[in-house]
Amino acid sequence: DPTINRSHPARRSLSHLWERVGVRVKRKFTTLTFVLSLLKEGEGALEGGEAGRKGKKDCRNRVRSASPTFSRNMTYGLILCVILCSLLSFRAYAAEADLKPGDTIGPHNWERVKGMVGDNLLDRIKQGYSFKIKEPTRYDVPREYAEATRKYSGKVRLGADGELLNYVAGRPFPQIEPRDPQAGQKVAWNFYWRWHGDDYKAGGGTEIGKVIRYAIEKDGSERRADFVAYFLFPRTRVTLDPKPVIPGYEHIDSLQLRIDSYPRDSSGTATFEIRYADPKRPDDLYLYIPSLRRIRRATTTQRCQTLAPSEFNLDDIDFFRGKITDFNYQLLGEKKALVNYAQKNVPYQRKQGDYLPIDEMWEIQDVYVLEITPKDPSYCYPKKILWVDKVAYEATWGMTWDRKGDYWKELALFRIPAKLPDGQVAWQQGTGYGVNVQNGRSTILTTTRAYNQGFSPSLFTLDTMLRIMRGGTI
Repeated sequence: DPTINRSHPARRSLSHLWERVGVRVKRKFTTLTFVLSLLKEGEGALEGGEAGRKGKKDCRNRVRSASPTFSRNMTYGLILCVILCSLLSFRAYAAEADLKPGDTIGPHNWERVKGMVGDNLLDRIKQGYSFKIKEPTRYDVPREYAEATRKYSGKVRLGADGELLNYVAGRPFPQIEPRDPQAGQKVAWNFYWRWHGDDYKAGGGTEIGKVIRYAIEKDGSERRADFVAYFLFPRTRVTLDPKPVIPGYEHIDSLQLRIDSYPRDSSGTATFEIRYADPKRPDDLYLYIPSLRRIRRATTTQRCQTLAPSEFNLDDIDFFRGKITDFNYQLLGEKKALVNYAQKNVPYQRKQGDYLPIDEMWEIQDVYVLEITPKDPSYCYPKKILWVDKVAYEATWGMTWDRKGDYWKELALFRIPAKLPDGQVAWQQGTGYGVNVQNGRSTILTTTRAYNQGFSPSLFTLDTMLRIMRGGTI
């Protein structure tokens, strides 16, 4: 067929295989056209990552769904398909392996990082964005978290509904077997209970002691809005006394208090959230809006409301803050992704009106590809995919789709080393961005944290909300 590029390595390999198999295989397939159609079905394998997996799956399904003429010869077809798809996917993953520190990525070679970044960033690269590749950064979890994993993980199990049983502290599942049908659920729990200190103040590590946020409109205009957020994890403590649980808080996974401080028209707006350990008990969520001058209890559906002026909602915090048992999970596989675990400047330098950094380099790290779908069909995100770091279980990329199946939002977050009060160094959040690809708006957050501050549970109460309402401070 003259339309097929005969120099293509997969085509040459296929021709070689055909010559060796000879007349016997020709009898099994009535025409070479069918075999070449497998090449078309498997084109997605050239893309690597999720597209590559889909391409290989389509290739196999093409053989399985063949007409009865071919059903008697399924063994030969499957063998041929497996060989073909392997040849196709090899080239895709070779591109990932070829990347090395010092390489420059830009519109001239964007194909080299296809499947390693979000689709929106890939489009920006095609349009002219460029950056360099650097050496990968390595961090270890704090000693006490690793010790808790060794001490407690052996008894952890999943319940009938995916709930976590016998969990105390540390990483619930230190070993993930990709073939395990429950692997997705286990990666989700590892992500949920990744190391994030016994408590932390989001924004506590920035120069101003607050989260620095910019909302960017499609026309490039910007609006700044700062806030602080306090988190406490009272029943999984590994560093601060009492360990592993604060008495009386055995039933609570986390407490969160968030307060807007700038601009003036939103200063004092606050949210208070209680996340319960009981998988059947919904979160308690309270809101205070200064213009209303009262505290009101919010419904769980309000977790999907956008946190103005950003493109984020409550469940976008840390990429995914949903209650684990309210969702289904599938481990789609493993891949290499481009990330930045050693951000050069915090916040990173950028052009006015743009969310991308101009002086940061990217590195290659191994990630799990985790698909998240809601059990509630009315939930705002029908599908979300996280790329979860295989060492830290931190999310590095997040992508969401709308009800029509169209690409909706893309999130990426850089990391920086975190020096803990005891001198250990771990990872923590630097600057990240979220893009709504449908309306062109974006949000940039610099949310460097201060860990293990020794917060008291008394901070996380409605009394604190009342104090804020009356003009008090924390």
